[in-house]
Formats: sequence, C-alpha cells, structure tokens
Amino acid sequence: MKSITIGMAIAAVALSFLAYSRGGMPLVLTGLKAGGFMLAEITPLLAAAFLLAALIQVLVSPEFIEKWLGRGAGIKAVLLGAVAGALVPGGPYISYPIAASFFVGGAEIGTVMAFVAAKNVWTLTRLPMEVALLGARITLLRYVVTFLIPVIAGLLANLILSGTAERMREQVRALAGGAHS
Repeated sequence: MKSITIGMAIAAVALSFLAYSRGGMPLVLTGLKAGGFMLAEITPLLAAAFLLAALIQVLVSPEFIEKWLGRGAGIKAVLLGAVAGALVPGGPYISYPIAASFFVGGAEIGTVMAFVAAKNVWTLTRLPMEVALLGARITLLRYVVTFLIPVIAGLLANLILSGTAERMREQVRALAGGAHS
C-alpha cells in the first residue's frame, strides 16, 4: 500500500509542476480545487462501500463462504460469483471492496475473478441505458458475445492461481492495513 501511495504522490507532484509550467499557480489551484470537490463527492460513497464490505465480512460466516464461494464449491462458486457481479449496483468503489471482502473471507480466486469480470461486462443495472442508447439488437449481441467471459475468467483463475490464493489473500489483508485479520 505504501508504494502505491508514494507512486500516486509522486505523480501528483509531477503533474503539479507540469500545471505550474503551463499556467502558473492559478492552474495548480484550479486542479487542487477540482480534486477537493471530487474528494468531497466520493468520500461518502467510499465510506458506505467500505462499511458494506466490512459488514459482509462479519455477517457472512466463513462456513457459508467456504460452502458456496470457496474452493470446495467448484464451478458453482464461479457461477455465483458471476451472477453476483452482474447484480451488484454501482461502480468500482462499491464492487472492489465487496470483491476484496469475499476474497479475504475465503472465496476462491476464481469466484472473485468471475465477480469482477461480470461486474465489468454483464452489469444489469446499465442494461436499460444500453438498450436506450444502442438498441436492443446491439445490446443483445454484446451480452451473447460476452456471456462466457466471466465464467471462463473464473475457471482459468482457479486453474492457474489457486495455489497462490492464500498468499494473495494475505497481500489483500496487508493492503487494507490488516483490517481483515
């Protein structure tokens, strides 16, 4: 987590220097003001998403996760992860904390991969807008073409990465500052 934070801070400082060289302090202040507005707007959503993920973690028993989303659940877990990803509303600020919560709670890597992939290609909450803007035919074609992607991604992740799942789980815990221990 620290290296990511340091990298983002270095990028922000570099872009601040670029903004200063292009427009002086007024351009830097405009950027800072825009960043402050984004922070104020997104903070309540982030707080709610992290609270939701933490509550899922404490309310859903490890036995439930193991039975339905864990290694022993097989393809059922991948399919459930994909369906959950398609149904969860909101953007990445909501879905990634939930995915991390499932993973840290004991879900297999393929389940989490299917969840994330489905969230990106199957999201049912944007279906009405997609039909309205692109038409039913193109939308249907897109869903047909992408139908198997989350399931294949989940199965491949289980096949390729399942031996490293526990080490990856520890890395996710470390990113969260040990909050999931």
